[in-house]
Amino acid sequence: MILMSTYKESFKKALNFGLLFYAIFIGLSGTITFSVLLLWVVPKDQISTILVPLLFIALFLYGSCAISILIRSKINKI
Repeated sequence: MILMSTYKESFKKALNFGLLFYAIFIGLSGTITFSVLLLWVVPKDQISTILVPLLFIALFLYGSCAISILIRSKINKI
C-alpha cells in the first residue's frame, strides 16, 4: 500500500510540473512568436488581412494554456 501511494504522489507531482511547464512554455513562445510576426515579419499594410488567422491561433494557444492550468488546479484539490 505504501508503494502505491508513493507512486501516485510522484505521478501527481510529475503531472503538475508537466502542466505548469506546458502553460509557461507555450504562453511565452506564443507571445514571442506573435510579437515577432507583428513587429518584423508582416508588413504594416497587411496586418488587417492576417489578423483573423492570428487571432484563431492565439485563441487555441492561450486557451490550451488556460485549460492546462484549470486541470492543474483540479488535480491539486484531489
